[in-house]
Amino acid sequence: MATQTLTSDDGVPFRVEPVVIAPIADSVLQPAIRTWDDFVLTAFQRWSVPALRVAMGLVFLWFGGLKVFGVSPVTPMLKATYSFMALPAFTVMLGAWEILIGIGLVFKLALRHALLLLCLHLIGTLTAAWLAPSYFFVHGNPLVLTVSGEFVAKNLVFLMAGFVIAGHECLLRKGRGERATPAAKLRIPKKL
Repeated sequence: MATQTLTSDDGVPFRVEPVVIAPIADSVLQPAIRTWDDFVLTAFQRWSVPALRVAMGLVFLWFGGLKVFGVSPVTPMLKATYSFMALPAFTVMLGAWEILIGIGLVFKLALRHALLLLCLHLIGTLTAAWLAPSYFFVHGNPLVLTVSGEFVAKNLVFLMAGFVIAGHECLLRKGRGERATPAAKLRIPKKL
């Protein structure tokens, strides 16, 4: 852009030179944004799965404790779907099972066993929808859930979170050079 000569209201000419804003401001901000972004993403990468593991463990400790102390709001649902759960001993055993899962997840104790218990527990929970569909679905429609159905459907998320935690632990073991597991022998393509 060239220098221009303008005239003021009183007829005095004056020169106007364009001000060019250098792209330096953009180049100064980009590393700061990239650094902040890298920091956040690195923190998410490092802490998201452990946070997920601890949060799930706390939920299982909480729900298990409610069953052990006989104050769980899901006891009627258990009795409606599993007839043998009508006995208080089975509800207490289920609560103890959930507490074991919670301890394993929170403290990373016998994590592989805790994840196996988690998967078995959640498969059992999801089986309830098959055993008593009228309790979980409105008019037998699997797309319209009752409150109990929503409670059970959220266990799909718990199950998948368990898979994420297990996969993360496999990667950590592989990175530490520990004994290869059967899953580690699978060849997974880099691009899906």
